Amino acid sequence: METSNAGSGQFSMRRFVVPLILPGLLQGKAQTFVTPMLPIFVAVDLGGSHGWVGLIASAYAIAQFVGSTPVGVLMKHVHYATAACASLALLVATALLSFAAQSVVVLLAVRLAGGLGSSAFDISRKAYIAAEVPPVQRGRVSALLASMQKWAIMIAALLSGVVAQHVATRGIFLVQAALSFLALVCIGSDALCNRAKSAESEVDDAPSERSDGEGRDTSLRAVLRENWRGLLGAGLYCAMLNGIRNTWMVAVPLQAHHIGLSKMGIGGVVAWYRACDATVTGLAAGHLMDRYGLKATAIPSMLLMSLAFGLLALAQSELSLVLVAAVFGLGNGLCGGILNAFAAGLTPRHARTQFLGLWKTVTSVGGICLPPLFGVVSDASNLGLASGVLALCGFATAAWTLLAVAEVGTHSTAPEAEARSVALVANPATPQSQSTAASA
Repeated sequence: METSNAGSGQFSMRRFVVPLILPGLLQGKAQTFVTPMLPIFVAVDLGGSHGWVGLIASAYAIAQFVGSTPVGVLMKHVHYATAACASLALLVATALLSFAAQSVVVLLAVRLAGGLGSSAFDISRKAYIAAEVPPVQRGRVSALLASMQKWAIMIAALLSGVVAQHVATRGIFLVQAALSFLALVCIGSDALCNRAKSAESEVDDAPSERSDGEGRDTSLRAVLRENWRGLLGAGLYCAMLNGIRNTWMVAVPLQAHHIGLSKMGIGGVVAWYRACDATVTGLAAGHLMDRYGLKATAIPSMLLMSLAFGLLALAQSELSLVLVAAVFGLGNGLCGGILNAFAAGLTPRHARTQFLGLWKTVTSVGGICLPPLFGVVSDASNLGLASGVLALCGFATAAWTLLAVAEVGTHSTAPEAEARSVALVANPATPQSQSTAASA
């Protein structure tokens, strides 16, 4: 076994490339590849109304909100690698069916099924992080995943337009299927290699939840009763964070259009924001979360995003809008990956997927509620007041985090603690490392 880099932690980070980081990048790009051209496909190719466009665009969110908890319960006795492969197989199938769809009704049904697959994949990835990534490295791993996915969003948005322009709009679904299949190959091959190594050493390096939950009540009611504080505290913060992020992507284009920017100018502002966001996430977010803790990172990032919403109405030129977008990008970048880090830190060992199903249901509420709230207030008054309402929501969320959210044990300032975590990753089968993992 390779141990020369264990002290620096490089080996442990490389260990996550094939089973976690690369599949996350591929699947993130697969989903975002479709998003920019989906409204065009529905409206032009299938002849759907704007109402159908909105309904189909929100199909994934609806399926995840409704189905995350049942999916988490169904995954109770399934290893996270198996669940990830099954969900990716479903996503490949739904992408191919979307390519063949000839009506909006069929496409909606297929997208709803794809939303369930996406939910299962996300739960399996969070379960992997909770089970395999040492606590003192979760922030860095989660931030690396988030940063790569953010850059993937930018690249995929550009490439999807090229495919739609020069091949066919429905060709985006073939690319989505190919990317999801590559993610499936990565996870499946890694799982087969680990299974072969386990058979040789007669040691199961990746135990399923059945061994962790033996003798414990893992019913949904018991999981909710034992973990309601985390779901209410950190869950509400993450729900509001999702909502504020989603609403920003509505508010900025509307404000840019209001001040007279061209479509190219609007795209440039959005690209600038995403570049700031991804850069800060890649350079700083993981180290801040691992060094100072999730709560210490969550509060200032939320304050910066709230400040950006408060300043948005004052941005009456392209330069001022670019500066406000940079403020939001800084705030959002600082908390990049924090949803995964909170989920991994709060997940009980004996009921990972049940908790993560509940977690995903709770945290999706903000993304469903805040964008419509922004739209209603904006229609009733103006963009400035709507932005102010979102700023107040953000400041209230920061106060809630300060007063009601307990710090999650994912950080450590002691060098010996990190050394123990690195040793755990390098030698997962030793009795000492197993006891360390249990105490974590």
